[in-house]
Amino acid sequence: MIDIKSKAGVLIKGAAAMTLFSLINKLLGVFLRLFLSARIGSEGMGLYQLIMSVYTMFSTFATAGFTVSVSRLVAEKSQRSGGDARQLFKNSLIASTVVSAVATMLMLSLADVAAVRFLGDARCAAPLRILALSMPFMALAACLKGWFIANQKVTVTSSASLFEQIVKISVIALLLNVVMASSEDIGALCGGIVIGVTVSEICSFTYLFLFRSIPERKARAKDLPTETQKDSMRSLISVTLPISLSVYLTSILHTAETLLIPFVFEKYSGDRGYALSQFGMIRGMVVPILFFPFAFLASLVSVFTPEISRLNLLQNRRPLYARISSIMSFVSILSVAVGGMFFFLSGEIGEAFYPNENTEEAIKILSLVTPFMYVETVSDGLLKAIGEQVETLKFSVYNSVLRVILILLMVSRTGDRGYLWLLVISNTFTYLLCRIRLFKVTGIKPRMRTDILLPLFASLAGGLASRAVLGALRLSRISSAAAGSAVYIGIFALFLLLFAGERIKGIVERLKK
Repeated sequence: MIDIKSKAGVLIKGAAAMTLFSLINKLLGVFLRLFLSARIGSEGMGLYQLIMSVYTMFSTFATAGFTVSVSRLVAEKSQRSGGDARQLFKNSLIASTVVSAVATMLMLSLADVAAVRFLGDARCAAPLRILALSMPFMALAACLKGWFIANQKVTVTSSASLFEQIVKISVIALLLNVVMASSEDIGALCGGIVIGVTVSEICSFTYLFLFRSIPERKARAKDLPTETQKDSMRSLISVTLPISLSVYLTSILHTAETLLIPFVFEKYSGDRGYALSQFGMIRGMVVPILFFPFAFLASLVSVFTPEISRLNLLQNRRPLYARISSIMSFVSILSVAVGGMFFFLSGEIGEAFYPNENTEEAIKILSLVTPFMYVETVSDGLLKAIGEQVETLKFSVYNSVLRVILILLMVSRTGDRGYLWLLVISNTFTYLLCRIRLFKVTGIKPRMRTDILLPLFASLAGGLASRAVLGALRLSRISSAAAGSAVYIGIFALFLLLFAGERIKGIVERLKK
């Protein structure tokens, strides 16, 4: 019997802890990007993004699906037997070790080919070989994170991510500012950056492993498994494979997209340096800013995913649907707030983070689709939590194919502005697919008044108020961004409390149940 109410305090505390760690982590990530953009410039950021795109493709082969599948299956099996849960976790470590070893060898052997033939820059080969060494540690860490999330020990995974970020920043700063202080070779500097990435992945795994080893000694003699190891591995594969296929296919298509963008930018402008700069500005600067406020929503989904999986086992679907409905309402309101803030304060926010990089237009255009990006990401996670991996696989493939087609047909003729509108189109497309599927399987649809219209009016009120205040004051770029954001958030919250206070209170109460 699943005691739903007794888990409320643990879930809320877990969400709060994850949010705190995630926000600090995001702030450090922004600081790192500011440091890198100043040290290697937008062209260097473009080259770094190309390197990371190939690395991401290979690393997905090593890690894809393990965190989600382990967290979901351990949560489900622990209801029957702690022994089954631990057996599945051990099987996941075996599977991830084998898969990551294959991915590492492939990346080491194909680094030169990928750098010269696909990235068009031989400087990328050495960084790719360095990054390949991190993949086994990433894969094992993915399983460990799934275990801790399933057991509602989210502070361990959150603190591990924070520790990883601190190590990464420290190593990169040491290498770029001390060891390579006199170097202006962006290829060599990118090598220093990826050393920091690799070292941080190893440290993150070590951190998680040390925490896991403590309870493992105490729990080893408890409940025996009720299923065979073969059945346990079969259940792991049945959940992990669809998720992995989704990530594999979308990663390959996403990498193809990433490689095409600088190529079509260069074809459009006739300048390789400019192409890398524009690519680095959009992908390495603007998109991370837009997703910075997503820290809280990511924490919320991570904490509630095991709980959604447990509720999905019940014959009574009402608790499951009520929880999903509350999450989606909360996400809708917050995502509209974030999109409006970026729209009305695009210039101030862009200058505060990246002075003189001309990010205002890109932020303003992408702010239009920011709510869709947030809602689609959360919807995708919820669908996977209730066993809709195959459908999310289809959606990912459809979207990736659409983006590649649009790059070839539209971006090649319109350059960087066309790419911005491509992101608007593709994210709107995936938003619609995920929301429609979620409605089909749960019957949950947005509440037009409280989830969409009132947040839009609140955003408009907050935006106009912030513009009026900034127009009356003469502040520095950082002060303008801070003051404008404070006014916007205050007016937005006041508007919602006045016109939808009871609805907001109801959403929060249902999340606690």
